Amino acid sequence: MAKNVARSGFFDSPWATLARIAFTAIFFFWLYWIGNSTTDLGTKINEATERLTTIDSLQVEYKDEIQEWKNVLLRSDSRDSLNQNWLVYEKHYRQVATSAQNILAQNDVRSITEKMQRFIEAHAANHEHYKSSVLLLVKNKFTPGPSDAAVKGIDQPLLELLLAANTDMKDERERASNSVIAATRNKIEQSLFALAFIGLLAIWMPKH
Repeated sequence: MAKNVARSGFFDSPWATLARIAFTAIFFFWLYWIGNSTTDLGTKINEATERLTTIDSLQVEYKDEIQEWKNVLLRSDSRDSLNQNWLVYEKHYRQVATSAQNILAQNDVRSITEKMQRFIEAHAANHEHYKSSVLLLVKNKFTPGPSDAAVKGIDQPLLELLLAANTDMKDERERASNSVIAATRNKIEQSLFALAFIGLLAIWMPKH
């Protein structure tokens, strides 16, 4: 009887009140952590997706550059029109070169880094070939055939490099997403275990 009175006195003491407040605070903290985990999951997946989809955009930009080069050949019939068309092509060339350098700087996957480095080097080399082709265009009085033949097919290896790099990037994006999901699932499981423990403690804690 004395033992029960002592236990009752403890659970009615200020220390018990503080303990209940602490458990309540912990309970709501874990609820917040679970909710935050699910929000954080979406954010991290989106960040991984955004970081790893840049080659898709680069492929589009490079195809636009190729089209502008074709426009240089097809639409240039004088030095003035050649200069205008070349400036448009140059703008696209610089945009692609900048995008490729940004991808290289932001990426840490070896297979992608190697392919992007090869693309950057080949892209710069192709630019020099196009310059030579322009001189040939002027020499042939703006007849595009010889200039087109001089650079025929040099863009294809670069397109293949971007396609391969994009495949690697999609694989990396899937691995990154799976890693984030696994980490978040583990975090939620720990939270649920803690909530279950607090719930059991609340159930079995003497009320008097």
